[in-house]
Amino acid sequence: FSVLSLSMSKTIYSEALAEYLGKSVTQADLAERAEVTQAAISRYAKGKRLPPRDIAERIERATDGAVPLTLWRLTAAQHFGLAA
Repeated sequence: FSVLSLSMSKTIYSEALAEYLGKSVTQADLAERAEVTQAAISRYAKGKRLPPRDIAERIERATDGAVPLTLWRLTAAQHFGLAA
C-alpha cells in the first residue's frame, strides 16, 4: 500500500502508537529509530495517515512489538472494508 489518508480520526493502530508515545518515547526518538520523519509519526499517531506496510514494519521493530503489524493489518482491512 502507499500512504493512506484516513477519513476517521483515530484507529486501533494510531491509538496503540499514541499510547506507546505517551509512555515510552518522543515522536522524534521513534522517528529516528524507524527512519521516518517526526511529522510522519505525528500523522500516524493522530490517525490522519496509515503508514505504508514497510514503515509499519519498521515501527513495529522500533517499538519492540508494542505497535504490532497486526494492528496495521486490522486498520487497513477496516479502511478498505476487507476481512482481516
